[in-house]
Amino acid sequence: MLQATPWTLLRKRRQPEVTCAHPKQETKFRDVIMYLVERRMGKSRRMFLTSLARSKGFCVEDTLSDKVTHIIAEANPAHELWSWLHGQSLTDPDSTNVLDISWFTESMEAGRPVLVEAKHCIQEIYECGSSSRVENILSDEKYQTLKLFTSVFGVGPKTGDKWYRRGLRALEQVHSEPSIQLNKMQAAGTPLIHMHTHISKPVSRAEAKAVGCIIEEVASCFSSSVTITLTGGFRR
Repeated sequence: MLQATPWTLLRKRRQPEVTCAHPKQETKFRDVIMYLVERRMGKSRRMFLTSLARSKGFCVEDTLSDKVTHIIAEANPAHELWSWLHGQSLTDPDSTNVLDISWFTESMEAGRPVLVEAKHCIQEIYECGSSSRVENILSDEKYQTLKLFTSVFGVGPKTGDKWYRRGLRALEQVHSEPSIQLNKMQAAGTPLIHMHTHISKPVSRAEAKAVGCIIEEVASCFSSSVTITLTGGFRR
């Protein structure tokens, strides 16, 4: 008859599993609470993006609730996504930012939540032909100001945001602000700030054609075989 030795019993005893608690990441942006929609994104990709966002200080919820401020979706048709959202027992899904993955990507690259633009929004335009959320963004003061600043040659989103945070709202204010140091490209464009509204207006095809005729007439003086073709958009 075989007898179990103390060593045999020790070997057969089930060893407890050792688990390592994932260190809690510091939340830097408490006003932004994200939820990543797993539909079409996939479970593994969702887990990876969630981990990435949390490592950068973003708050990402595992479950969808009313405290979520930004819902992120990838490759979801608008009608399919909104049909799913309206079935999730949210108090007011229309008041939440429902955004394309591009907003998430840009925010990760910037290391902070970027400004929500119309291009990021996934809205129910297919139902009513318009979107109040998109209209609110387009009429937002910050959006309008940044759009104005970045329309100046040499001014990017970072510079435009810097000017906005300094309280500037018009190009005339930028031009008259002595503390702003403009680079060469910006300096070349600022003398025309007073003409910005006029310059920003598209040129009609009739106007472009008239200018083309003048150029063709002058060019034909040098060569009778010159051909002028109008292409692209027309700006002043």
